[in-house]
Amino acid sequence: MSRWREVGKDNYVLVTEGSLLNTGLVVGSERAMVIDTGGGPRQGREILEAVRQKTNLPLVIVNTHAHYDHFFGNAVFAAADVTEFWAHQNCAKEITQRGDLQRRYVATLEPEMSAGEGKDVELVAPNVIVKDQPVLVDLGDLTVTLFYLGRGHTDGDLLVGTPTTLYVGDLVEQGNHPSFEDSYPEEWADVLRHISALRHRYEFLIPGHGEPCSDKFVKTMANTMTTAVRQARQSIRDTPNDATKAIPVLPYGPEQSRWFIKRLQENWRGSLNAR
Repeated sequence: MSRWREVGKDNYVLVTEGSLLNTGLVVGSERAMVIDTGGGPRQGREILEAVRQKTNLPLVIVNTHAHYDHFFGNAVFAAADVTEFWAHQNCAKEITQRGDLQRRYVATLEPEMSAGEGKDVELVAPNVIVKDQPVLVDLGDLTVTLFYLGRGHTDGDLLVGTPTTLYVGDLVEQGNHPSFEDSYPEEWADVLRHISALRHRYEFLIPGHGEPCSDKFVKTMANTMTTAVRQARQSIRDTPNDATKAIPVLPYGPEQSRWFIKRLQENWRGSLNAR
């Protein structure tokens, strides 16, 4: 069993095996909030067991975005009588409409979830929605702010702020290159700059994976992404028929760079079609 790490008064983070997800726990006097539930029933049960070792208060859930390792454990919590699942509206829509398509990603670690057969393998979509305005959630003597800064890692990344701690999901990931498969790189860099500007309000910043991050780390991530956008644009202009020639100049691994270029091109086409 993984152990909780304290990251501010009444704030904790748990790292579980598999995707090494950072699950947050915020404990009020009346309720506790769990931030991201894991990649399936096995991981979800491990998280729930750890939560129950920490508190027996009624729970509310937040899914920071619609990637399998952050919401596939929802059914475990629903089976434990949790009824309040928060997310941004775009995240909830993605889970509802296309969540099943992500089952193939957990075939090794969560075979029952992958097959959709067994206990606690159904998809539980968020049912309490955050749009573009911040929402305050009262846990009893502790208020949590759920807010959206725009498209970045996905189009539905929700941030969770407490008096001491900011949980940012995979908008920030420490220890690995960013994942660009569903991203909006140009807008993501702006979101990171916004997070950096907010950093003075919080003692701790918790990424979706990896160690707590400094303001310098977030600024560097933003600047690197902005530079990568500029490099990719120039390379695509120079070799419009072979965008992959941009890969060697980008500051990411080959696979991440391919997705980075693909998403830039898709976003640019989408912008042109919207005009």
